[in-house]
Amino acid sequence: MSFAPRLLSQYKAYEDVFVVPTSLTISDALVLASEHQAEAIGCATVAGFILFRGPRRFLYRNTLGRFKTEKDLLNDVEQSMIEYKTSIESLRKDSKYTLDKVVIGESDLQRGRTDLRSTGKQIQSVIRSIYKAESTAAGLMDQLRIIPTRQSLELRAEVASMASDLKNRRHVLEERVNRISEYGVRV
Repeated sequence: MSFAPRLLSQYKAYEDVFVVPTSLTISDALVLASEHQAEAIGCATVAGFILFRGPRRFLYRNTLGRFKTEKDLLNDVEQSMIEYKTSIESLRKDSKYTLDKVVIGESDLQRGRTDLRSTGKQIQSVIRSIYKAESTAAGLMDQLRIIPTRQSLELRAEVASMASDLKNRRHVLEERVNRISEYGVRV
C-alpha cells in the first residue's frame, strides 16, 4: 500500500525534472540567442558548415584537401571511377531486367484484354439467350392465363418465378459487360 504513493511522488519528481524545464528551455534559448546575437550567428554558421553537405565538402577541399598529393588525388579519382562503373553496370542490369518485365507485362496485358473481350462476347451471347428465354416465358404466361385451372395457376407462378430469376441474372450479366467496357475493352 505504501509503495504506490512513494512511486507516484518519485514519478512526479522526475516529471518535474524533465518535462517542465523543456517547455521553459525553448523560450529561454530564444531569449539567450537574442541577447547574444553574435555568438548565435557564429554557432548557426558553424552548424551549417558541419551539417550541410555542400559547405562541408568546400571546407574539406580547401583545407585538408590541399595537403593531398597528386598520387592520392589520382587514387581517389580512380576509386570513384570504379564505383561509377559498378553503379552503371548495376543500372544497366536493372534496366534490362525492368525492360524484360515491361515486355512480359505488356504481353500479359494484351492477353488479358483479348480474354476480357472474348469473355464479354460470351456474356453477351448468354444475355441474348436469356432474353429469348424471357420472351418465351412471357408467351407461356399469356397462354397459361387463358387456361382457368388450378394447375395452370401453379405453372404460371412457377414460370413467373423462373422469368424473374432470368431477369435478375440478365441484369447481373449486363453489369459485368458494363464493367468490362469501363476497362476500355470493346465488347
